[in-house]
Amino acid sequence: MERVVRVGKVLVLETVISLVLLCLFALVLQKLQPSERVITTGIKLLYVIVNLIGGLLIGKIMSQKKFLWGVITGFLYFIVISLISFIVHQGFYTDLDNAVTICLLCLAGGMAGGMLGAYIK
Repeated sequence: MERVVRVGKVLVLETVISLVLLCLFALVLQKLQPSERVITTGIKLLYVIVNLIGGLLIGKIMSQKKFLWGVITGFLYFIVISLISFIVHQGFYTDLDNAVTICLLCLAGGMAGGMLGAYIK
């Protein structure tokens, strides 16, 4: 049960970090008005950064299998953003390739963060 609480705390923190970074990104976008490709690339980069931070945190918290815990938090983060997208857009992803890409980015970011958490003291 203690592990569930730890993962939950990291997931909440990831969500808060994500909201802050997305708001800052929106301010930058308002000033620069870049192309749609730049916007989608930036959002995907934010997903990786947020999951890297979450994986790093969970890697520092958990004592074993830190990369696996990073993957778990990455997957749970993907579930959370998918549910939020479902609520906002009243439907799941229309582009399955994009959904798979986002899921893999979340998993990779979480795993990388978990692995870094094993090496950073």
